[in-house]
Amino acid sequence: MNNEFIRISLNEILFYFTRAGFGVNAPIGLSEDFARSNVWLAENGFDPSSCSYFALDCLDNRKSSLITKFSDSNTIVCGNKKYLSAFQASVVAADWITTDSKDELKIVNVDSPFIVLAQLGATLAEDLQVKWSDDKGDKYLVNLNKNERWEIVSSSVNLIEHSKGANISIKSPACKDIDNNAAVKKFDTKHGRQNILQTGVEVKDRWGLVYEYFSRCLVKSNTRSRESGAGAGLVDND
Repeated sequence: MNNEFIRISLNEILFYFTRAGFGVNAPIGLSEDFARSNVWLAENGFDPSSCSYFALDCLDNRKSSLITKFSDSNTIVCGNKKYLSAFQASVVAADWITTDSKDELKIVNVDSPFIVLAQLGATLAEDLQVKWSDDKGDKYLVNLNKNERWEIVSSSVNLIEHSKGANISIKSPACKDIDNNAAVKKFDTKHGRQNILQTGVEVKDRWGLVYEYFSRCLVKSNTRSRESGAGAGLVDND
């Protein structure tokens, strides 16, 4: 089907993306966090399917892993020499900021670093700088400021949401020393949320891939499934 002009609500993003994560065998808790990250992306004007399909695909095809280990006290790596899945890296990052650590957290070789950023945004993290370099050598710096405002201070010419295979650094405070020649793109999540509530979220060409993973959670309609209780009843007593 043609998905180019589909619009979905924020609640539908929670519904579909939680189940898409579960469809690639991510634990339900990680899948729920993944879905909330995609809501935050949508609130800021990004197509969540375009941002997230790579993390789903890597986990589904075992190019990435949920296994983590510390290579030192503040550096997280994948435990089996694959990409570290953004599903797991996001939770590690969100947990770390609750410790009030003054150190720098490093997360190595994350499949989709923008999902990690989105998780931090969704948890209302403030006064953080998140930067990374990816497998193409592109470098990105993002400030998470106060009151749900954030900014991309510098980036490559490539779209930040398509960055892959990145080494991420997270530390506080946000970067204040900004080059006057740097291109700065500012975002206001509160304002974006209000717009999305009225217009919905447009999902484009990658939506079909996300929907395929979501569909794995659907119960097939057949005699056996109906006998086991799947589906809606036809009368009040069903």
